[in-house]
Amino acid sequence: MEDTLLWPFRHLPVPLLALIFGVVVGAASAWMTKRDLQDCHEQPGRWPLYFGVLGAALASGLTIAMISGKCQKTEVVLPSEFWEFYRLPYQLVLVTLLVSMTATDLRSFYILDRTNLIGVCVGISLATLSGELQMEHLWVDWTPAIDQIRPPYIPDWLDKHRHLHGLAWSVTGAAVGAGLTWLVQVISRWVLGKPALGTGDIFLMATAGSFIGWQPVLIAFAFAPLLAVIIGVVVRLINRQAAIPYGPFLAGGVVLVLFFWGDIQTFKLNLTSADTNDPRQVFELRRFLGDAVALATVAGGSLTLLVVLLGGLRWYKSGPPETSE
Repeated sequence: MEDTLLWPFRHLPVPLLALIFGVVVGAASAWMTKRDLQDCHEQPGRWPLYFGVLGAALASGLTIAMISGKCQKTEVVLPSEFWEFYRLPYQLVLVTLLVSMTATDLRSFYILDRTNLIGVCVGISLATLSGELQMEHLWVDWTPAIDQIRPPYIPDWLDKHRHLHGLAWSVTGAAVGAGLTWLVQVISRWVLGKPALGTGDIFLMATAGSFIGWQPVLIAFAFAPLLAVIIGVVVRLINRQAAIPYGPFLAGGVVLVLFFWGDIQTFKLNLTSADTNDPRQVFELRRFLGDAVALATVAGGSLTLLVVLLGGLRWYKSGPPETSE
């Protein structure tokens, strides 16, 4: 049975696989976009066609990137051949959901709870049943690791109880994705008097986290404001009255993580001008993600900075007090 299911991945050319997955995801994206827009009381128009093409392009690109480019390959996540290949269709389900949610958010500023509920249920269920669909283990401590000498610390139970691990990393990913977005919503409501993110954004990140885990969803959340600044500036130059919801930027951050996780996870930055391998002089993302103290410190500092920035924005928008002549 396993050999039968692996046959397409072993014997079909990658471009043909990309075409097949592109057609399937494109059709599914178009159908979901049409249905969800109708449920949002919007006329679909040509939007299903446009977003079907977008889904097809993303699916074909991700197929090539994952199979030929090994874009998600990391040093410590080593699934069986079966689940290494079937991580692709698993993530293409997420891509389909993201395309549909992006369409409804752009058209109606609304993301259906139903779409997210389906996504979270599918993400957690398949992660639990497989036990090997993770992009990153629930916890990896790189502090004791020495290249080619000593591996990082990975809790034994992650390998001994793979299905439990699948449940754990998926649920944690959903919780981190939703919790982080909710926290920003609460803080922005407190400082600005209105939320900067909607409930749909919270559920979108819960769905994404259930498919990719807490570390990738954390990075995806960090990418979103960068995309918002770049794309927002371009859109404002074209149409100053245009308003763009935040959901598409969150979805874009998730897509970037899917395509570049292997490079993101191994990202290093030398903190000194000297060429050194001293871990104290080099920022390494995977070490940071395995350091609970550093994570807590940066999280606290980031939230404080967010409050300051939002407070400054509120002060700026309030303008100078009016004076009477």
